Amino acid sequence: MTSLTCVATEVVTTHQKTVGYAYRTAPATPNDSGWRFLSGGESEKYMNQPTHYITCVLADFVVEHPEVAPLLDHPAGSAFERAGAGGAFEAVPLE
Repeated sequence: MTSLTCVATEVVTTHQKTVGYAYRTAPATPNDSGWRFLSGGESEKYMNQPTHYITCVLADFVVEHPEVAPLLDHPAGSAFERAGAGGAFEAVPLE
C-alpha cells in the first residue's frame, strides 16, 4: 500500500515553523491527499518558487504537526487558518 502525501512549505518543514494555514485541493497524483500546509507568513515571492515546496508523507507530517490531524477528514475545497498565534484552526474561504 502506498502512503498518501501532502505538500508543505520549507518554512514549515525545514525551518519548523507552526502551520498557520492549511487547505485541501483535488489530488494532483494518485498518492496525493490534496493537503497543503503553510505557515501563513510566506510572501508571494516566496510562494512563486517551486523549490520552496516539500512533498511529505502525510502520516509523518501529522506526527510532526499533530494540530492538523482534526482537519484531515475535510473534503477538497476546505481551508483553515489559525485564529492568532497558537490558536485553534477556523474554517475560511479557499482563496
